[in-house]
Amino acid sequence: MKKIIFSLFVALSSVSAVQAADANAGKEKSATCSACHGPTGVSASPMFPNLAGQNDAYIIKQLKDFKSGARTDAMMAPMAANLSEADMADLAAHFSGLPSANEQAAASASTASSTDATPVSAPAAGNVDIVSSSPAAAIYPGDVAAGKSKAVACAACHGADGNSLIPMYPSLAGQSANYIAKQLADFKSGNRNDPVMAGMVAALTPEDIKDLASFFAVQSTKVGTGESNEAGHNLYYGGDAAKGVTACIACHGVTGKGMKQAGFPSITGQSKDYLKKQLASFRDGSRGNDNNGIMRNIAIKLSDADIEAVAQYITSLK
Repeated sequence: MKKIIFSLFVALSSVSAVQAADANAGKEKSATCSACHGPTGVSASPMFPNLAGQNDAYIIKQLKDFKSGARTDAMMAPMAANLSEADMADLAAHFSGLPSANEQAAASASTASSTDATPVSAPAAGNVDIVSSSPAAAIYPGDVAAGKSKAVACAACHGADGNSLIPMYPSLAGQSANYIAKQLADFKSGNRNDPVMAGMVAALTPEDIKDLASFFAVQSTKVGTGESNEAGHNLYYGGDAAKGVTACIACHGVTGKGMKQAGFPSITGQSKDYLKKQLASFRDGSRGNDNNGIMRNIAIKLSDADIEAVAQYITSLK
């Protein structure tokens, strides 16, 4: 009898927690989720699950398991890492309250059969301006419109328009198409190692790589919003002659836009976390796909303080 009473108490507590959740707050918090799971909770990609109409208790449990490591996924782990219990409850309330995929499909079919209006395409995830067509064919070998469709799977980490909202992942918007194509090819060949990217590029064809590179290349880069750093400024513009460190400006330019023809990437708009990680990886040799070892030869001479300072300065570049 005591066990039954205890079980009822736990169940009622769970119901109270769900009732206390704020679905409207969950909708606001779901902006990042929409990249993979769709703005209405129905995923456009078969590799990601639909969340619309899903049981709220189930959603909360999965988020907790991703956060604790009880359920492993390279993409969901960082997504869930900073979620509070309130965040999880709000997200669950939002998605559980949405019509299921079948209900949305039935409603769409009903609307289509009762009107001659031209179907409206689904809204893009987030409030972003995405370029899907461009005269860039004369510059880039890929198909921008095709790249937009193929970039759906990339949006969760790199943003719908190539401007990442997650510090650990790089922004791709405005990056050189040749540089992006090289990185994708290197991930595919194993010349650059990353467990998440290895899986993402495994099935990409050379045409896919060109299309994706062209799509991201024509998107608008967001300017840096970080604070400047005097020591980082000095390293970026003047290097360190005593250590034999070349100035960053030599390859990446005054505003960090890089040199496309020479294969030097744009670093404007990247997060400090990502920049620090790449410099540290070049320094310890875990990343080694830089042309002629240029970055490795520089990074090995940088201290932790140097990396912190120059990464901070780069985030201020406009």
